[in-house]
Amino acid sequence: MPEADAPARILVVDDDAGLLRLVERALKREGFNTATASSGKEAIDWLARNTAELMLLDLKLQDIEGKELVTHLASIGRSIPFIIITGQGDERVAVDMMKRGALDYLVKDVQLIEFVPTVVRRGLAQLERERRLVAAEQSSRESAERYRLLVEMAGTVVLLLGKDGTILEWSGEAERVYGYTATEVIGKNYLKLFLNDAERPGVAKELEKIYGGISTVGYENPVVTRSGAVPTFLWNATLLRDTNGQSRGALSVGHDITQRKKLEQALLDISEREQRKFGHDLHDGLGQRLTGLEMLSHGLAEDLKEHTADLAKQARRLNRELRETVTQARLISHSLAPVPLEGDGLMRGLMKLAESTSRIPGVVCRFACDAPVCIQDVTTATHLYRIAQEAVSNALKHGRARKIVITLTERAEGVELSVENNGRSLPANKPANSGMGLNVMRYRAEMIGASLAIESGKRKGVRVSCTLRKKT
Repeated sequence: MPEADAPARILVVDDDAGLLRLVERALKREGFNTATASSGKEAIDWLARNTAELMLLDLKLQDIEGKELVTHLASIGRSIPFIIITGQGDERVAVDMMKRGALDYLVKDVQLIEFVPTVVRRGLAQLERERRLVAAEQSSRESAERYRLLVEMAGTVVLLLGKDGTILEWSGEAERVYGYTATEVIGKNYLKLFLNDAERPGVAKELEKIYGGISTVGYENPVVTRSGAVPTFLWNATLLRDTNGQSRGALSVGHDITQRKKLEQALLDISEREQRKFGHDLHDGLGQRLTGLEMLSHGLAEDLKEHTADLAKQARRLNRELRETVTQARLISHSLAPVPLEGDGLMRGLMKLAESTSRIPGVVCRFACDAPVCIQDVTTATHLYRIAQEAVSNALKHGRARKIVITLTERAEGVELSVENNGRSLPANKPANSGMGLNVMRYRAEMIGASLAIESGKRKGVRVSCTLRKKT
């Protein structure tokens, strides 16, 4: 290829010496670099040592026909783009040569020399368009390959799903994680193959949102693999469109966060154990000492009644303050170390939470549980208790609630825990997932595979509900 600013080199092959000179001069006047050959052999020898961007080829040479010359150049690896020069009446032959790869053709008539520069420029422009197209396609293939390699190296699952969950594309990492090849799953329904009954409705709803133009960010769900393993994935997804703006599918990128979830759970377990230990120490150590001081102060007040009324009054005041301090210490120790929560312990824990909250002046808290609800898994029960505890705290602190109802219900689809209050409703301009306490509740719900809803009450106040679906 010539340098960027160098004129294109044109090889003119014709056995008519006069015509050869005229064509050469016409091209040079237009700024082209030209070379000539008066026979097929001479053209072959010249191309063995040189290169050109385009060849003007007389269809009928004395030593070889044009099509034979083109075939021979292809056989020796010296093919070159060409334009045919043919005599009048041979247009049919010229069209046949164009089917063999000729860019265009010129007829030997009185206007030949006039048309030569135009046809050459048109041919070179076509070659440039083809070159750019090939370069663009190559760049596109390289970009696609780089993207594929990056995705595979990052250990990221990439799926393209139809609106109903049909699998349209399946990455290599998806093959490794799920245990199915692309051939086995393309065209099948992702929701039916890899999700359990509890997860299917949620993912179907996310697909509807994506096809409605709302991207999904940070959606977590477990998937069922061929081996029986159930890893948890964090998904980001958006609607992929083609160049015409038509939907191609929901492009979903997933990261395996199973190990991260286990570590997070371990940290929460450690935190719970430390809180329990601190609560027990507070109850058994400081609480007992405070109770002893309260009894001593009561005895001192009784003794002082017979001697000094003023001192007895101060002693009684000290006794009341110590009694309040003991009560607060017990409440704190109970919140840090509730009763064992497995089995029916969650019901007892929520009942005590309601009782302790009702001791706050002006506040009534009631626990409702029509039928016994048993949660055998202590981790699940603890998270549910902490969600209720946080909801009650938010109702008192932010909602200024005076009436709170904690409800625990078991239904066919699972267990529902709700905390409803009569305080302030949710602000209209404040998202329901703002605030540290609300985010902690949502996080705890995700840790046990439950869903959390926070909404304004029917009349006023806020209702927090956590639904734990039964495992299938």
